[in-house]
Amino acid sequence: MTAPAPAALSTAASTATRPPGAPTLADVRRFAFRQGPGKGHLGEQHPVDDRTETTSALPPRWARSATGVPLPLGTHELLAATPYPGPCEPGTLAAPAARDRLGHLLTTAFGLQRREPSHRYADHRSVASGRAKYPVHAFLAQGSAVRYLDVYRHALVDVTPPEGVGGVSGDGTSVLLAARYSDLPAAYGRMRYAVTEVELGVNLRSLCVAADLFGVPARLALDVGSSAEAEAVVRSAGAGTWSAPLAVRLGGLGPAGPSTVLPGPAGSASDDRDRLLEPADPSVRDMAAVSALRHGLRHDLPTDPPPPARGLPEGGPAGGTDWAQVLWNRTAGRMPDQLYGFALRPAEVSADCLADLLAWADRPPPDRLLAEVADRIRLSVALQGVGGLPAGVHLVQGRELMLSHLRPRIMAALQPGFAQQPSPNTDSGMRHAAMVWVHSVDVDALLDDFGPAALGLLQLCLGWSVHGLCLAAAAHGLVARPARSFVEYHVQPLLGLRREETPVFMTVCGTSRFTEPMLDLRP
Repeated sequence: MTAPAPAALSTAASTATRPPGAPTLADVRRFAFRQGPGKGHLGEQHPVDDRTETTSALPPRWARSATGVPLPLGTHELLAATPYPGPCEPGTLAAPAARDRLGHLLTTAFGLQRREPSHRYADHRSVASGRAKYPVHAFLAQGSAVRYLDVYRHALVDVTPPEGVGGVSGDGTSVLLAARYSDLPAAYGRMRYAVTEVELGVNLRSLCVAADLFGVPARLALDVGSSAEAEAVVRSAGAGTWSAPLAVRLGGLGPAGPSTVLPGPAGSASDDRDRLLEPADPSVRDMAAVSALRHGLRHDLPTDPPPPARGLPEGGPAGGTDWAQVLWNRTAGRMPDQLYGFALRPAEVSADCLADLLAWADRPPPDRLLAEVADRIRLSVALQGVGGLPAGVHLVQGRELMLSHLRPRIMAALQPGFAQQPSPNTDSGMRHAAMVWVHSVDVDALLDDFGPAALGLLQLCLGWSVHGLCLAAAAHGLVARPARSFVEYHVQPLLGLRREETPVFMTVCGTSRFTEPMLDLRP
């Protein structure tokens, strides 16, 4: 997708007032290069030891209390009765009781799905996450009541800081999403910025899809006031270095319910991993400073209400499955225990599957500024054995493809540029993939036209698009592996990109070569 010349929104964004001490445009350019194309040259890529501790799945200090609101059971049954992709209009799925609708919505968006007994990584959830660390946390704010979504306690846990929590103005319901850098391995360095910001976009779309299914209107609030309130709530939950949060307003919902004593033991007031929450790491400070630029970008923009945030695509071929199966199928692929990477096998993919992925990729992100940034991103797809189309690179134009160039062994050519290479203890299924979707953009031009905040907006757009691809792939039984770690200089010429156009994200889709019995964790 290529974009028209920058419009008034771009100018307004680029001329927003920069807070004192915030990174300059030149700082952000250097940061983007260092954690992007320059990562292999500037010492930003390090081997990751999965035994190294992180704070993944650790609730914030003041979100471990004994009280809260239990989430309802039966979400799986509701989703199993809802065909995929369902009617275009929202409200295809209705909870049996209005008071439970919010709980079912949150479970659909962020809940646990399954445990693979031999897998070294964390339990699967509705959303993809780098190394299954799930750095994005969700808070529910209803006026002065603030609760934390704890998927392992299956509850909205009261946030109870000693000094109190400010809450969010108004009487409505807000879901606040924020990523915590210490949840990812420290060896990721500055690449944690791109991973966490993309995963914010992934979680944002997951929430909007769930809201669509339950007929709940959702709006993304990127204005300065909403962002400041969200940041205050997240910071009050306890120590930690967080990304700039996102605030999503949900309409038509009543209170979550009165707090009660939750079943099971309360979280420990202190945890040995608390010492990891605020590392003395310069890269963490850099990431937080660049992320915070998203808070100051709306000063000169129109104050009209934000447009509805719709996550489902409009139209698309029937999937022949249900939503419970789609979320269960969602996977980034894997290998047997003690081995790394992901294994795929050659298999034909139908034209209907391709059309479904194109429909999901065609839905723009909410908010006019995000949609304008998304218009600047080119989406290309390398195909091999898909719907009778020739193998090679195709440009995505809406829901249609235009052949860029033929290349019968395109996946084998892309393989050396992927971070994981086949070895005695690692496999990389790239060579057997059916589709490799690559987002690319002229980063310098984007920063020129949208200002320093553009880098964060770009990542949100990528996450939004990637989650759609992951859901569509799951509906057709395919693996969808989001990837940020690849060699940009290797991928760029193979896709026929201009020198100034950088590949910024990749999603590898294909048929898994590995499976095993799994434990069902769905409520």
